[in-house]
Formats: sequence, structure tokens, C-alpha cells
Amino acid sequence: MMDENLLRMQQEAVERVRQMQERARRYVEQDENLRREAAAAGAEKDTKSTSIQAVSQSKDIQPKGINLLDGLNVDSDQLLLLMIAFLLVRSDAPIELILALLYIAM
Repeated sequence: MMDENLLRMQQEAVERVRQMQERARRYVEQDENLRREAAAAGAEKDTKSTSIQAVSQSKDIQPKGINLLDGLNVDSDQLLLLMIAFLLVRSDAPIELILALLYIAM
């Protein structure tokens, strides 16, 4: 009796795996079709976009603002972890969690 249940569960698991693989294959095929369509549409728009890029490059628009984070010498990942640690401190999270985040950030 127990062996029959085990065999039935294994067969059901194999069937679920087969169904998931089939579903994944269909998604991949749909994605490839969408990419082909987008590439075909992109080829038509390519001539328009090159003229727009030429105009935008000729203007040489540069932001005039000062970035305060450049002076801190902190990359975006570290900054994100520091902000999360700050929010955890404000929400009275466990100190172990905050220290672990700070350790990862540094």
C-alpha cells in the first residue's frame, strides 16, 4: 500500500515537471516571437531614431546640478544598504539585522 502511494506520487511529480517544462517552452517561444516582431518594428524606426539622436547629440545637454553623493565615495549598492539600515533603525528592528546589513555594506 505504501509503495503504491509512493509510486503514484512520483508519477504525479514527473507529470507536473513535464507540464512545467511544456509551459516554459511555450513562454520561450512566445518571447522569441515578440523579439522578432520588435526587431522588425525597430528596423523601421531605426532611421527616425538616428536623426533624433544626431539632433540631441549636437546640443550637448549636460546637467548643471551638483551631485552630493559623488563626494561621499559610496557606490549605489552601499548607499542602498545604508538607506535600508537607516529605515530599520527608525522602525526599531533587531540590532543584529542592522549590524549585518552594515557589515555587508562596508
